[in-house]
Amino acid sequence: MPIHCRREDLKPWACLAWLTLILAVGVGVAVPAPAQTVPPQIPRDGWKDCAYNDKPLACVDAQIPGGLKIRWKDGQSMTYREVSGKGKDANGSDLLRDRLGGLWRRELFVQGNITLTNEANGNRIFVPLRFPCKPPLKGDVGYCRY
Repeated sequence: MPIHCRREDLKPWACLAWLTLILAVGVGVAVPAPAQTVPPQIPRDGWKDCAYNDKPLACVDAQIPGGLKIRWKDGQSMTYREVSGKGKDANGSDLLRDRLGGLWRRELFVQGNITLTNEANGNRIFVPLRFPCKPPLKGDVGYCRY
C-alpha cells in the first residue's frame, strides 16, 4: 500500500509519523547497549574500619535500645547507654555513659559515620556507617553501598 503525503490521504502529522517510522526502520535504530551488571558487594571480613584515638582498629557496632554496643577485633567490647538526665549537649550531640562510668559525646555525621568523644580524658572513637567491600568497585573508595 503506497503512502501518499497529500492532504486528502493523510493528515500532516500522520504523514510525518509514517516518514519517521520508515526512516528509523530503513536506516536502523540504534539500540542502547545492555546495562552492565554490577557485581555483588561483599563485605571484606565482617569488620568495619574503626579507629580508637586515630589508630585503626577493626570493630562492629550494634544499635541497642537506648544506646550502642561496640565490639573490637582485639576481643574487647563496650556498651554505651544514653544518659537520660543530660540528653543532648549544646551542639545537639547525644551523651552516652559507658559501663565504667565514662561520659561520651556522640556525633552523627551526614554520611552516617559516628564519633564518640570522652571529654574527661580526650579519648575518641570513630565508627563508619559501612563495611569495607571486597573488592571495591572501580572508582569507589572501597565501602559497600547498602
